Amino acid sequence: MTSTEASLVARLQRRDRTAMAETIRTHHSFLVNLVRPVVGKDVAEDLVQEVWIKAFDALDGFEGRARLRTWLAQIALNLARSRRRRVSREVSLEDWGTDPGSPIAERFSERGKWIEPMASWNHETPEELLTEAELRACIGKHVERLPPDQQTVLRLREFECMELAEIAAVTQLSEGNVRVLLHRARQKLHAMIEHFERMGKC
Repeated sequence: MTSTEASLVARLQRRDRTAMAETIRTHHSFLVNLVRPVVGKDVAEDLVQEVWIKAFDALDGFEGRARLRTWLAQIALNLARSRRRRVSREVSLEDWGTDPGSPIAERFSERGKWIEPMASWNHETPEELLTEAELRACIGKHVERLPPDQQTVLRLREFECMELAEIAAVTQLSEGNVRVLLHRARQKLHAMIEHFERMGKC
């Protein structure tokens, strides 16, 4: 922890309301986005309210061995997994963190090279800029469709810029598993982008 974060944690442990409000303001959206792949967007906001209650109740036990954000994320993901198991028994989390195999393996040669490279992408005209906006919307849809573990890892890495070690701590997976999940998620998005470029639609 930095000295600034240590000072914030000390204030939190004294139940300083200003520090609590600051912490919620800083991390709330991050936590909502973290749990959304696991519990769905309709439940995510309510679940994070539970996270804040649990976290503030457990502050005295926070020893500062991880960053505050990492600690909050671990609480959030554990609660999300518990909620998902409780609410929907038919959706199992047993496969969390396992490798389903490459979604685009057939696109590569035996030496790992593209059989047919992706087309180049540029946006110099208004029409191309509009197409880029459509592509971004399409990417957003496809991120939402990724398996929960891949989506979580992708969001933490690409949107929150977390280091792999921190993602591993949050998800309780090995760094190797995190790398594989991230790679698979990127491959799926890569295939979607290529389809968009060829067909002009999501």
